[in-house]
Formats: sequence, structure tokens, C-alpha cells
Amino acid sequence: MPTRSELFIWHKPKGNLQLGVGLLERPKTARWMANYELRQQKGGVPSLTVGIGLQEVGVGNPGVFATANWALTPFLKLPSSLYLGVGRRVTSKGESLDKWRPLFGASAQIAKGVSATVQMDGKRWHGVLSAKVGDVRVGLFAFKFKTLGIIAGWTSQ
Repeated sequence: MPTRSELFIWHKPKGNLQLGVGLLERPKTARWMANYELRQQKGGVPSLTVGIGLQEVGVGNPGVFATANWALTPFLKLPSSLYLGVGRRVTSKGESLDKWRPLFGASAQIAKGVSATVQMDGKRWHGVLSAKVGDVRVGLFAFKFKTLGIIAGWTSQ
């Protein structure tokens, strides 16, 4: 069943943990997500992040991932970043539903407080256009550059 209409809500409390939920119109389900930054970028050594995503039993794409993230701002002279990693869909019992797939994403600030992002989840390309005001970020998520969703998040830093 193709995904239709998503609302992603993220929260990053103090520290390295980030929690989220994605509410889907089709299939009617919620995707619960969490990721943790194991280390921050230092010099040319990237930050490392791991995460997990869960949905209702029998629905959708539970999975795990790991990414390396680089800030490209010093090289491109504008706020920007790049991540590379791997992800795999798994059951709640840890059994594999798929092979390890490559993950890729790049983001750049296109105006003050506004960023454009492109990402590949191992099968499909997606885009995000978002704006940040203070500790809040809101935007549009384009799943496969076709289906639009809303993304919102805030930090407690």
C-alpha cells in the first residue's frame, strides 16, 4: 500500500537523543522513531548517529540505521551538511525483512533560516523544504517527490 499524507513531529530534548512520530493517512498507522548521536563531529571526523523506527505490528517498515554526518559549511561557505549510512528493515523480533541499503542525504541553507534537503532511503528519493525560527523547525516533506507531508520539530537545548 503506497504511503499517503504524512505528518512528522520531532523533538530533541537536551543531549543526543531525538524522538519522533510520523502519522500516516495511508496506511492508517503511526511510525515511532528514535535516534541517538553517538559522537559529534570533530574536525574532519564525522558525527555518528544510530536509530530505530517502529510501526504497528504487521504494518509498514520497521528498521534500524546508522549514519555518518559531516558539516560542509567550512568548505562551501554556507550552512550545509551531508550524511552517508546504511539501513535495514527488520521485524520486532530482529529478523531481517530486507538487505542492508545505502542511505544518503544532503542539506543546504537556501535563505536565512530556510533549508532544502534531498535524501535517499535506499530505494527512493525524497525532498524537504523547511524553515527554522528559534528552536522550532517546520516544513514540507515530499515523499518520492510526489506525496506531500508536513514536518515539524523543536529542541530543548
